[in-house]
Amino acid sequence: MNKRITGVLAALAVAAAALPAATPAAAAAWTLRWSPSPANDTVAEAFEGIEDDRAGSHPGVTHIYVSGDAYRFDMHTQDRDGDDRQRNEVKGMRTGSNSYLKILENETWRISYQMYIPTSLDATSSFTHIAQMKVPGSGAPLYTMSLPISGGTPKINVRYWDEAEQTHEVGNTNLEPIQGKWVDTTFEFKASDSGYLRWTLKSGSTTLVDKRLDNTDLWRLDTDYLRPKWGIYRSINSSGLQNTYLLIRNLQAYQLTGSDSGDASSYEAEQGSFSGTARTASCSGCSGGTKAGWIGGGSGNAVTLNVQSPAAGSRQLTVDGVVSGTRSFQVSVNGGAAQTVSLTGTDWNTPVSKTVSVQLNAGANTIRFFNDSASAPDLDKVTIQ
Repeated sequence: MNKRITGVLAALAVAAAALPAATPAAAAAWTLRWSPSPANDTVAEAFEGIEDDRAGSHPGVTHIYVSGDAYRFDMHTQDRDGDDRQRNEVKGMRTGSNSYLKILENETWRISYQMYIPTSLDATSSFTHIAQMKVPGSGAPLYTMSLPISGGTPKINVRYWDEAEQTHEVGNTNLEPIQGKWVDTTFEFKASDSGYLRWTLKSGSTTLVDKRLDNTDLWRLDTDYLRPKWGIYRSINSSGLQNTYLLIRNLQAYQLTGSDSGDASSYEAEQGSFSGTARTASCSGCSGGTKAGWIGGGSGNAVTLNVQSPAAGSRQLTVDGVVSGTRSFQVSVNGGAAQTVSLTGTDWNTPVSKTVSVQLNAGANTIRFFNDSASAPDLDKVTIQ
């Protein structure tokens, strides 16, 4: 080999050695981006904007304010936001005096909170929305949480609105059983032309709704960003409207982050169905500050998660659990033969993870975590890719 070629190869080798090592792709993880506290954050400090009696129909009255540990939205029969409707809402997620979060294209978010719907806030024959996702400016929402009357029965439902403003129901349940109590609700979605929308509603440890709608167009052409809305927005074209209110608290917004986060779906253990001794517990290091414990150690002590897959086939299931020492889950998909997933950790507040392959059906699937012969780890969350 001549000296010139040898010199070139040597120079290339030196340059390659000087390059930084490739950084492994960051695993997908839910990152808390917003969590306002009524004890510390006023309405104006928590939300990007306030729409409180914009028409001036009820002078001198504040309809949106902090009440104890919650944000409260009052609605009186005289309140107006136009000739045929009422609106007392907040919009967006403020993080500072001059800053707020923008949900951008192809981002995946999870927004969860607790709400209290009194009996005076009832379902109506025309529209009554108590949460929405919209773009700044006018136009139809991307999704709504509403209180309709369906077949003569008061309901709570979530609907997705496509670009043609046609609506598609994600899920529903009867309204009356959840009125007068605190319930937990979560929206998980991908802001994409081909995204997804998942809605869960829980009363205590009972899951009332856990539905996911795939292939949803949750982005609009020339949209700057998306922002959620909360409050009461209803038509006056319904009989029996009452003075009423809505309470919301424990608001949290998580963004799915990491370079491989685009096609991941994450499911919190506390969103599952519990049997036997299994129940939730606090966990300082866990996603959302909560885990599912007391799994295994006998037959029937289990947590079952309802998950969705856009297509049938093999998927990667990452199990995040908490354990001091080594314990194992038995993991059964759709009632099939279980596989063992062992975790080794140092304490009961620091999650560790393991990834295994599972076969999922297109659409809805169940994943059951149990151990009939020994105590299992506590379960934080699972992520499917």
